[in-house]
Amino acid sequence: GRRGGVSTPPRLLGALALLRDPRELDGEGLGRAASAAARAGLDDDAWWQSFKARARELAPHLALHDASHVLNGMARARQIDKELVELLLPRISSHLVYLTSAHLSMLASAIAKAEVHDARFTAALTRELKARLMEFHSPMEITMIVNAASKLRVTDDDLYRRFVIHIQKQMGQEAFHVRDISVVVQALARVQFADTSTMAKFTDCAVQTLPQATPLELARLLHACMSVGCVVDDFFTACVLHSREQAMTMDPSGLSGAAYAFGQCFEVAQISHLRYLRKIFRNIRLASVASLPLFLPREIVSLLRTFARWQIAFECEHLRKVADRMRTTHAQFDTEGAVSALYSLGLLMQRNSARGGGNSVTETQWASLGAAARSLLEPVWRRAHKGEVDVSTLLRAVEASVSLCAEDEALVDAVAAAVVRRRTELDPHSASALHEFLIHLGCPPDEDVMLALSGDHASKV
Repeated sequence: GRRGGVSTPPRLLGALALLRDPRELDGEGLGRAASAAARAGLDDDAWWQSFKARARELAPHLALHDASHVLNGMARARQIDKELVELLLPRISSHLVYLTSAHLSMLASAIAKAEVHDARFTAALTRELKARLMEFHSPMEITMIVNAASKLRVTDDDLYRRFVIHIQKQMGQEAFHVRDISVVVQALARVQFADTSTMAKFTDCAVQTLPQATPLELARLLHACMSVGCVVDDFFTACVLHSREQAMTMDPSGLSGAAYAFGQCFEVAQISHLRYLRKIFRNIRLASVASLPLFLPREIVSLLRTFARWQIAFECEHLRKVADRMRTTHAQFDTEGAVSALYSLGLLMQRNSARGGGNSVTETQWASLGAAARSLLEPVWRRAHKGEVDVSTLLRAVEASVSLCAEDEALVDAVAAAVVRRRTELDPHSASALHEFLIHLGCPPDEDVMLALSGDHASKV
């Protein structure tokens, strides 16, 4: 807007729109408010509900360039409204030709995030992109549209072939940030349109800004390369070194998040990739152990679950330190978190015992693990005794206690009470498994709980 010949900055217009009641805004105002709200990280649920209601009210007459800002802002703020997208989609599909490349990128990206899959829109988008591909110049526009096309299930190989040629040409004229490259290669891998040669060219470009990559971006790059069997030693080695530098400065949330992100690479990794992943997880493990005093239960649960799921090396002495931290923070664990953490801890200890033999774990380490298990499971057994723990969780808790040699005296009584209170949940597998664990703990076969479990197992087989 202008006042006295002076132009008002768009950000100020957005901030002013954000201050108004969404019910008073027109289409242009909604677009500005959505952009400002996304930029400010607004999480006021009442405001967003009012905003969505006004957007749906204006949907039949909303100009498409305003709609692109509305949907883009909502998508960035994780407030996308599927109903609004579906209301706008028929008009969007019919008028793609009138949109600029920027507005087309924003709309396609928002529709993809809403997970709305419409054959008519996908066909129209494919035609439009093939006709106007050369209009997409900036890394942001190209990244958004390629990623959106892959998520919207566009399957035109010729389009992706042209995308790759166009992107590589643009890379020769303008630097693409590793953030953009990571999204592009992930999109190409998603639609299975990439080979080792293509990936190698993208990794060459990514090296320039690799020190600025986040763990998620780094993981995306590695996942995409590994999914097509690409091994670029210099690039992978650079990723390992960068991950080590990152890990040294990460907080517990960042470390557990990085572990999960890199863990996904194991789903597509080949043998030649494993040595790089092992080094990355060694960096994460060492950094995590060094900052254990800062770890809270949710971060411990996430870290252990990732290492256990992929059977990643976690030394016994480091597990002992994790167990000590778990014992220190035991009062902050809920039932699900306590059982999950101890179950993962048990799996990792079993891995270490199997690989190193029976003498690979010291008495001190077993004592720490057992103490942590008893401390965290005490409230779990109390809840189980009252029938407040489902059989699946109970089974995992018992298995964790056995694996960690907790020698918990409260276990048998808790199981006995739970079997009575939640008998309808017992299936043959869980009854048999609980029976075997109790035998392992030395529970006499003629105990009531053993008879109940064996009888329940026999009656249901």
